[in-house]
Amino acid sequence: MAYDTATVQMLREVLDDILSSRAFTDQEQRSAVEVAQRVLWLASQGERQPENIKRHLREQFFGRGARTH
Repeated sequence: MAYDTATVQMLREVLDDILSSRAFTDQEQRSAVEVAQRVLWLASQGERQPENIKRHLREQFFGRGARTH
């Protein structure tokens, strides 16, 4: 899937924010690659709100019993 420049920049900023957050550094289940894949998956599903992506990662992806797509 192709993304416009603004969307790519937003996704990069979200990824940078998450990878430097305690939510990521305090967990041990997910790698940076898995996080990037989830960010791209969310974008492919139409998500364009940075806060929604971050919330999803914090609440569903890093949590216990988090499911992968």
